Amino acid sequence: MISSLSKLMFPSKEIVGIDIGNHAVKIVCLTEEKKKTRLKDWGHIPLSIKPDVPPEERKAIVSQEIKTYLKKRGVQASYAAASISGNAVIVRYVKLPKLAKKELALTLNVEAEPFIPFDIKDVNLTYYVLNDVMDEGQPKMETVLVAAKKDAVMDKIDILSDAGLDPLIMDVDSFALETLYNRLNPQPEANAVLLLNMGHKVTNLSIVSQGVTRVVRDIFIAGGTLEKAVQKALKTDSPAAAAAALKKAKGLLVSDEDKAAAIESFDRDGIAVSRAAAGVLKDLHTEVSRSIDFYLSQGVDHSISRILLSGGIANMGNLAAFMTGEFKVPVEIIDPFAFLTPPVSVPKEVLPSMAVAAGLALRKLKDWK
Repeated sequence: MISSLSKLMFPSKEIVGIDIGNHAVKIVCLTEEKKKTRLKDWGHIPLSIKPDVPPEERKAIVSQEIKTYLKKRGVQASYAAASISGNAVIVRYVKLPKLAKKELALTLNVEAEPFIPFDIKDVNLTYYVLNDVMDEGQPKMETVLVAAKKDAVMDKIDILSDAGLDPLIMDVDSFALETLYNRLNPQPEANAVLLLNMGHKVTNLSIVSQGVTRVVRDIFIAGGTLEKAVQKALKTDSPAAAAAALKKAKGLLVSDEDKAAAIESFDRDGIAVSRAAAGVLKDLHTEVSRSIDFYLSQGVDHSISRILLSGGIANMGNLAAFMTGEFKVPVEIIDPFAFLTPPVSVPKEVLPSMAVAAGLALRKLKDWK
């Protein structure tokens, strides 16, 4: 979290949410008008960067894309919120000794080190106290620890700074989704909800109960895994061709009618894509189920009542229906702008991928403290 004194003295009211992905940058800017939140602007910027491009050059390209977009759209903003996920960050729910805020600040590294699988010197460490609890007769604090690798944080900061923005807030993808979910559902649901954000390299998993995230995990089965499976099924050496086939296919063949129609029309590619995708999604189901089992093992009162899907792969045909069959609970594709009035028109094919950026854009200036 970075801010200059002058900007704190004369702050703008809006924070641009910027989700920097592997294949696209998603941008959301919200504004408050007459106590109503409105969509000021949004952007989905595809990135065509070769894998062998050096990291510094990649950062410069992404930064320039953001800068160009904001200038072209006339977005006047000073502050930005971004997020990280995957191997760059780890979230732990732990019970720490009951300490005053100042005491914990002084001893946080020592208290947190046993729970963090990184060198404590290489991470930015923060925490949030959920509840005071008694554990084996001792007063403790149920605490969320977040450790983010400094180099990964600096990469995002450099990109936003070079784009002319002040990177005021650095969040975690899963917590940005929690922010969005709580805005979409201001009244806590009776049961827990599972959020799955399927990006290209990582699927962010969150289990939210009574408005608070209780389990956070990043699973490395995502859009790229699907593309590789399709690439193998179609026996092509081209990842681009596999991605195109995945998008072109009608999607997963779930019903008997869909399967029969594919056979009758000799849709070999469609059948191959469906089988490949189904295999990957069954693996994802196994990993997600482990997280659900972990959540339930904590003796919680609220079971999973539904699953909300977001991310670039969420619009794959019949994906929600397939996953409903696997998990035996309703699976829905999230509309990240459903809370806005009047309703906004965003193309269906990019709508679910805007979820993290929308959650980031909902952060407030005061949140940096």
